[in-house]
Amino acid sequence: MTTAPPTLPVPIETEPADQAPAHRRRLLPLSPAHRRISEGVLAALVFLWGAYLSLWNLGAANENVDERAYIDAGWAYLHGDMTLNLEHPPTAKYLYGIAQLIGGQGLLSGRVLAGLCVLGTGIILWAWLRRELGGTLALIPTLLWFGLPRGNDDTIVRLDRFALLEPVMVLFLVAAAAAAWQWYRHDRWWWIALSGVLMGAAVTSKVSAAIFLVAFLVLAFVRRPVWRILRDVAIFVAALGGTFVALYSPVDMVAAITYMLEMQSEHNTVGHMVAVAGEVTASPPWWSNLWYMLVGMGAPALVLVGVGSVAALVVGRPSRLVLFLGTGLAGLLAFHLVGSNVALSHYYTAWFWLMCALAGIGVAALLAPGNRDRVTGVGRGVGVVALVLALGVSAGMTAYVANDRPRGAALVQEALALDPAIDGSILVAAMPGHQYGPYWADLAVTSLDELAVRDVRAIVIGDDARFQPDERITEFVDAHRAEIRIVQLDDAELIILDAPLRLTDGGETLAY
Repeated sequence: MTTAPPTLPVPIETEPADQAPAHRRRLLPLSPAHRRISEGVLAALVFLWGAYLSLWNLGAANENVDERAYIDAGWAYLHGDMTLNLEHPPTAKYLYGIAQLIGGQGLLSGRVLAGLCVLGTGIILWAWLRRELGGTLALIPTLLWFGLPRGNDDTIVRLDRFALLEPVMVLFLVAAAAAAWQWYRHDRWWWIALSGVLMGAAVTSKVSAAIFLVAFLVLAFVRRPVWRILRDVAIFVAALGGTFVALYSPVDMVAAITYMLEMQSEHNTVGHMVAVAGEVTASPPWWSNLWYMLVGMGAPALVLVGVGSVAALVVGRPSRLVLFLGTGLAGLLAFHLVGSNVALSHYYTAWFWLMCALAGIGVAALLAPGNRDRVTGVGRGVGVVALVLALGVSAGMTAYVANDRPRGAALVQEALALDPAIDGSILVAAMPGHQYGPYWADLAVTSLDELAVRDVRAIVIGDDARFQPDERITEFVDAHRAEIRIVQLDDAELIILDAPLRLTDGGETLAY
């Protein structure tokens, strides 16, 4: 009596050793040596350009609202004070602290670290996808990652040039996903262990990374014996849990997590005052993050990503890679659209890399020489147009980085220094404190009641819809517009006075 040989895991979408599958046949019809040189040159150009977009002129932009919290917390953590910013996990802030030890205390060191994370994410994406798409075609998703805008208005088009939590979280998340795919491809337990470690680092950078765990289910339960699934899931969970505990331990894990959960729960219940499509609300509609994404990316980039993603679903290969990435994207979208009551303009950067990867796979599938039996001439034309559009949008990003500069509130004191009027305090309206705080917080007057004791010689009116200016201020400016000096500083209006501002008529009228 004979027994059947044991069932071995079947590699997905296998290919003969001597021939790449159709979707991976080379874009460049060259000899192997020339092809390697050409792919190497193209890759070098893309990554040098990515380094420019991620690292050049980093100190120019105004301070972001959250940067100081993370930078200061990271510095404090490395100097024994583990009490700051416990509403978020600590790993990204550890790294921001280390960056300051190396590069000097302050925002610039943190921004350099964020830029290196963006660059590292692009390198991992290419190294991961070149096995599936080929070295040249894999540069397309990398190009999208580096070149597409992801901002929150027309003055900030790259949020990951700031020292925020998302650049660090995304780096670890992409690395964890790439390692998990290698485990799926090659069935080696150390890949899933590495994935667990990296996922632990991602979750302890920002908790929303945990939503991506739904995508791992796609890989865990396909073409493997049950006992092997259970073993590798146990390895993954152990590696993730061990990393989580190790990284959280320095900040008193139990107390810190309890505080974080309470804080985030209250935040989710109370809401956050935001402006969405011209409406100010603490309870934003479910589509708010989609609105922020449209504003932050712009219509051309969003159309490009949409077309590429559809192509990935229809003709993209490997299909299970598309399913893996698509599941992760769907999970993050579901959480932020319907699972959370808080919508902020930078949240969509958590899933931006997934859109770039899927769209890149789709555009690559449209252009791949081996896909002519599945892609029509129209489809190939769409792929060419999409690639040209990507290059055009990316060129705009290059110009943005080259010309980035201080704006609005950061220019107020320079403008005042150039005017002959006597210096004094500054009455501020329609502008939140985090915008002017880093530059002239000691001069700011936020209440008209302070005019009796402060020598106010200028008014700054911002454009934040959440903070409407007092009617007495707007009436004063309108009444005296012909005789006062007004300087437009991007989104802020600076009114310079030759005499102190004061209240008259029992506090009903402003005069000077």
